[in-house]
Amino acid sequence: MKTILSLLVGMLVVALARAEEAGRPTVFVAPLDGDMTQILGWQPALGEGLAEMLITELTRVGKFEVLESTALKELVDEIQLGEAGFVNEKEKVDKGGFAGADFMLRGKVTRFGAKSERIGLDGFVPGSLGGLGIKMNNSDVRIDWRLVDTYSRKIVKSGSAVAAEKGAGFDIGVAIKGSGGRIGYDNREFMNSALGKATAKAVTNLVQEVAAISLPPSGRSRSKAQAQNKQEAEQAAATATLKATPGKVLAVVSKTTVIVSLGSKHGLKLGDKLMLYEAVETKDDKGAVVFTEEKLVGEVTLETVQEDRSKAIYAGDLEIKNGWVVKAK
Repeated sequence: MKTILSLLVGMLVVALARAEEAGRPTVFVAPLDGDMTQILGWQPALGEGLAEMLITELTRVGKFEVLESTALKELVDEIQLGEAGFVNEKEKVDKGGFAGADFMLRGKVTRFGAKSERIGLDGFVPGSLGGLGIKMNNSDVRIDWRLVDTYSRKIVKSGSAVAAEKGAGFDIGVAIKGSGGRIGYDNREFMNSALGKATAKAVTNLVQEVAAISLPPSGRSRSKAQAQNKQEAEQAAATATLKATPGKVLAVVSKTTVIVSLGSKHGLKLGDKLMLYEAVETKDDKGAVVFTEEKLVGEVTLETVQEDRSKAIYAGDLEIKNGWVVKAK
């Protein structure tokens, strides 16, 4: 049975093929980093959690085909399992199946946290130790982002997503497996907090801005198109050269059928017509051919085409001979 990661990689390859067919550009989200001078206790796990949230929202937009970027190690491990022989040859994931991204979404969190303030209330309750008051958390999130063409490294667009919310706090410094507070849509405590709500707003705002960008053709797609155009031009030139190569009548099957030395490798196909030339030879007094002229006498139509020869039909009245010349029109 295929492993889960094998299936994921297979689905990724299919998705990429469909994305290219649909013309959607590919993008990956780099794990976000943080401004250490502004964010106390920043840890890499927070950046990965924010990247996961961005991946979720970008996927929903439908403008991009979003590539996996936070579980690459696991995907590479799956490939290495196959190379080491632990996975069946027919089921292993081959190296080279990954596709490159057209664009990279990169972000830096410059504000991410909460400030607490105590709001006093007028009045006095008998028996209490003092005036009434409530504790409020003001959570503020800012993500500076840029969309980068991965081929040229040119920044397509940059901006900042800002959001604020008041409410319950969330401790981003709580150690979870040594990686800091867990940030993401699947953490209910985080999403119910003011910080979670502000983060969700900032992520939504960021994705909406990215989705509104009028994207230029990516450097990667332009490079692929240029390479394909060059290859097609070279193939067309080679085909034209081969097609211009004269051929000869190899055999006369009957008055109406001949075998010629041109075929599909010369760019010919069923139904193509070839000009037929009689080879008029001039000989010296010893019978040696000293000069040959080609006299156009008609045409033949290809009936069966093989790689280097074809069967052709002749509708004229001449008696064709071996060695006569044929040329593509």
